[in-house]
Amino acid sequence: MKNKIAFLLLFLGVLNFQPLIAQEERMVSLTVSGQGKTLEEAKHSALRNAIEQAFGAFISSKTEILNDDLVKDEIVSISNGNIHSVEVISEVQISEGRYATTLKTTVSVTKLTSFVTSKGVEVEFKGSLFAFNINQQKLNEKNEVKAIEDLCEVIRTLADNSFIYTLHTSNPISIDGSNEQWKIPMYISVYANNNIYNISKYMNTTLKGISLSIIDANNYMNLGKKVFPISFAASEKDYNYILLRNEQSVQNILSTMYYFNHALLNFKISNGLQEWAIAEYPTNIKYIYDYAFRLFIKIYPFSDGIEEHPYCKASVFYKFCSPRDNCNVGMAKEILEVNVNGYYNCDLAKNVNPILNYSKWLVTESRWNGVQEENLTGLNISDFYTELPCNLPVEPLDGNSVDWRTLRIFKKQASFFNKQFLFVEKLNKFSLLEDYHKIRDGGNGSKLNGIIKIQKVGVVISFIGIIEKTELVRFYYDDMRSIDEINKITEYKIIQENN
Repeated sequence: MKNKIAFLLLFLGVLNFQPLIAQEERMVSLTVSGQGKTLEEAKHSALRNAIEQAFGAFISSKTEILNDDLVKDEIVSISNGNIHSVEVISEVQISEGRYATTLKTTVSVTKLTSFVTSKGVEVEFKGSLFAFNINQQKLNEKNEVKAIEDLCEVIRTLADNSFIYTLHTSNPISIDGSNEQWKIPMYISVYANNNIYNISKYMNTTLKGISLSIIDANNYMNLGKKVFPISFAASEKDYNYILLRNEQSVQNILSTMYYFNHALLNFKISNGLQEWAIAEYPTNIKYIYDYAFRLFIKIYPFSDGIEEHPYCKASVFYKFCSPRDNCNVGMAKEILEVNVNGYYNCDLAKNVNPILNYSKWLVTESRWNGVQEENLTGLNISDFYTELPCNLPVEPLDGNSVDWRTLRIFKKQASFFNKQFLFVEKLNKFSLLEDYHKIRDGGNGSKLNGIIKIQKVGVVISFIGIIEKTELVRFYYDDMRSIDEINKITEYKIIQENN
């Protein structure tokens, strides 16, 4: 019996000693981006990025070994085992002689530690059981922000070269009835080129590569962490439900959507006398129609969440968002039909003036929060978070009928999504859900009468319908000229800027 006990203790001792002899290889997965003159150079840059992030998260060293360019080249070699696997997520040519790529990589932290040690560098491996898991979580969050920042940089570069313009002029009209001062009505039509396809495709594949799965998202939330969803469509057949770890990631994506404000204004007008951007003479702008280029959804600012028309397509030129008026008219209508009592078809005159500098979307503004005015800096992400009911009709809690009006409102909300945003309903089974307790008894509203499951749609972005050779935006503009200047005008033309 004593021999058996001694053998068992020896066996257990061997088991406990095994991790010290052959430590389990530690792996981390990262989605990284890189740019270069060739795709191979972009890939190499992305792999360096992966190594640097893994090194910073799990290895402490007093020697800045990663500053050595020779080591940088050697450390990303697939053959040395530091990079365990590589999957190309997306590739795009962003300009002449410039490429970008996004990779999903697996880095062996164990091999990386051994590699650095072999170079004679003393290191500390931050890899105990709990420390490793926490550090990996922190790394994933930082990695996501970096990957989104890289993605947004590529989108902005492509956006600057995504549009073509045509100019249409009409006969001069006297301003004051005399022959001295005249205005020449015109409009500039904006169309997309093939880069708009590259943007939507690269954005979709990259976000998909970064996204948490539904299972991972639920596990992540069980750790007390928040998850930020995005419903994204590159086309009618290619759409995905994206789950991100950081609010900053969503903030960066929304800010980049508003960058199209700048990209769409990437032109000047020439009349043979001078060249100018329309933003230089804002009072000459009569109207900007951009309803065909509204890529994302915003919550109507005067909605309490149970309003009949709570969502509308967000403009990149107008602050005001109304599902009733949308501050727009059809392109076929002339500008004289737009101006209704000086409000340009909108309810609020203060929101009619278009924004001609995209950075103004991000400045501090004052907003009523229901109690008092508060100052907000940057885009308020909650303004863009969409929720939809997903299991109508609702079973009542007590056997009575549910409030028909509330039910109709929810149906009205769901029916807002036209062809451009209809893909959201198809993502229903992949979305995070939660109970939403706002179905009342139809009486005094004090008693719950049903539970609606709510689909957490999140930020909704759709490039459906944003295609080549389709007019997306129209700028209505008056060029003010004296009779002497009109006599010298040779022709009007568009000069596209090169960013």
